[in-house]
Amino acid sequence: MVCMYDQELTQAKRWSKDRRSQRIELNVPVVVYRAPGEGPQFYESTQTLVVSAHGALFALTDMVAPRQRLLVQNPNSGQHLECRVISVKKGPIGPPKVAVEFTRPAPSFWHLAFPPDDWNAIV
Repeated sequence: MVCMYDQELTQAKRWSKDRRSQRIELNVPVVVYRAPGEGPQFYESTQTLVVSAHGALFALTDMVAPRQRLLVQNPNSGQHLECRVISVKKGPIGPPKVAVEFTRPAPSFWHLAFPPDDWNAIV
């Protein structure tokens, strides 16, 4: 007999095994904006909910769609990176959660003093 806890643990292991890099729950201030020529301009200050070497998750009030190209700025460093929207999930309350993927892995974008070991292997 397999208990529910064992099933959840197995699913969690499978989920983390399929990731290209470890995710970290971390609030980093960012500015998200649409690239020139990609539609109506918007600039939105928000915070990340989760970060990885390959992208981030944050809440956005402006409407975006999967596959849309955006730019993310880390105001602490001034660095900008191009990314694309992977998913937009609307909850019952609050702004939609937007998952983005960088066009190239960028483990140093978040300026973590002690990044996960798998981030150091990414060049």
